[in-house]
Amino acid sequence: MKTKKTIIYLALITALSFTAIPTYSQVEQLQNICSLYFSPEFISDGQEYFASLKPDQKVEFRTTFYGENTYRIVACTNLKKGDLVFTVFDTEKNLLFSNASYNFSQYWDFKFTSTITCIIQVDVKSIKFTPGFVMLLIGYKP
Repeated sequence: MKTKKTIIYLALITALSFTAIPTYSQVEQLQNICSLYFSPEFISDGQEYFASLKPDQKVEFRTTFYGENTYRIVACTNLKKGDLVFTVFDTEKNLLFSNASYNFSQYWDFKFTSTITCIIQVDVKSIKFTPGFVMLLIGYKP
């Protein structure tokens, strides 16, 4: 009886470890892609905003930006087709920025005069959409 339980637990642990490997490699791949647009003069806020993205789905992240600091948002994906769109709203859903207006730029540098909490919405404009992952990096200049 104990042997059967042990085998089941080992099988479960093995299955879980194999499913974690692709996700970790996806994160590492996206970190490498995003870092190309994250210049050394910016210091990371210490978080990686990472999510899976499926057809007809938008992903939202919330963060607070402090007044008088210069920030950079970098958005990247492992999707092969389509344009990654990131849009920044205030908490009342007033549009502050969309990279769709700037040829789908991978990053945006900006400065707010006062502290503000924002919603960053990410989606993909594509005819042939395939599910994938998205990541945002946010940093500030010291």
